[in-house]
Amino acid sequence: MRSRLDIRRRVSLLRLLPPGVVIPALLLCALGITFIYSATNDFERVAEGLAQPASYHLKQIQFGLIGLLLMIVVALLPQRWLSGAWPIWLGAGVCMLLAVLVIGRTVNGAKSWIIVGPVSLQPSELCKPLIVVALAGYLRYHKRVDSFGALVVCLFIAGAFLVPILLQPDLGSALVFIPVVAAMIWVAGGNRVYMGTLGAAGLSVIPLAYLAGVLKDHQIKRIDIYLSSLSGEVADRTGDGYQILQSMTAIGSGGVTGQGFGTGIQSQFAFLPERHNDFIFAIYAQETGLVGVAIYLLLMFVLITRVLAVGRATREPFARLLVIGVAALFFSQAFINIGVVSGVLPVTGITLPLMSYGGSSLLSAFLALGLVCNVAIQPARVMGKATF
Repeated sequence: MRSRLDIRRRVSLLRLLPPGVVIPALLLCALGITFIYSATNDFERVAEGLAQPASYHLKQIQFGLIGLLLMIVVALLPQRWLSGAWPIWLGAGVCMLLAVLVIGRTVNGAKSWIIVGPVSLQPSELCKPLIVVALAGYLRYHKRVDSFGALVVCLFIAGAFLVPILLQPDLGSALVFIPVVAAMIWVAGGNRVYMGTLGAAGLSVIPLAYLAGVLKDHQIKRIDIYLSSLSGEVADRTGDGYQILQSMTAIGSGGVTGQGFGTGIQSQFAFLPERHNDFIFAIYAQETGLVGVAIYLLLMFVLITRVLAVGRATREPFARLLVIGVAALFFSQAFINIGVVSGVLPVTGITLPLMSYGGSSLLSAFLALGLVCNVAIQPARVMGKATF
């Protein structure tokens, strides 16, 4: 009887779900499904009976519904199951990543996927919310967050995720973890001198490795193509530079109002590879133009600011750090993806949150939003430093 009352009480908490977080997320997901449909179908050939409609958008709807359910489940979890059990979540993430290295499937040169029946899962995506929980759990109870030892432990936790991901190799996912970890340590009160020194050293690694010629051939070529794209002249237009050239062309041809839904040349003629996945933003920009881009940026701005508003409404250290981590996750992933498809950053595989095709990416986004909703609907006692 008591368990039934507890379940009913928890379900009743759903009325407290923050609309400023849930509504923009659902709208972004709907935009993604709509333009996945546009990017994967040649409407003229389908209308003439020369091709069958693609089903990518239907699969995305299925994963969206599963993700929404998982968001609700995570939102209703007792917060102590997250804060107190952070070593378990850390261990679960590391086990998934190690399993990939042993039994994973290689796709596009990266051993990043685990096949479970008819479903392919990418553990590096699912580990994004897990590292937020693990770091928030550790930082909540550590009294000397600004000490060198605390920074070392945080780097160890991050390394437990990053090293297996880099071994796959999946540089795109690894790049997202870095700003998330940095933001959480910074907000928790990490030593600014240590963090600044470490950040400067990290930023100098790639330029020095490039100048020293120790990078792999394909990595050097990507950097060369990126440097050439900054001047508007993409090198190797028919080879490795083809994808970024087509992406920049798609974005540039969108104009103010776009070419119209289902009429983007780069999607309808399949000129742009991965157009429904990592490069969905290029197709969206081509078909909706500057107006559509402004709408997307507005929705993402509202989502991130309302996520941060949830953090401002609580003084509980673990809850606040959870929210900071999720906000940094969405911001950094969107920033890197849009930077890549527009030629501002070198090409690396990374999805656009809530919009790119991919079940693992969508599930990861909704799980992260579930953490924010958990903070919003369940008042927590202050059990740590209120200065977080």
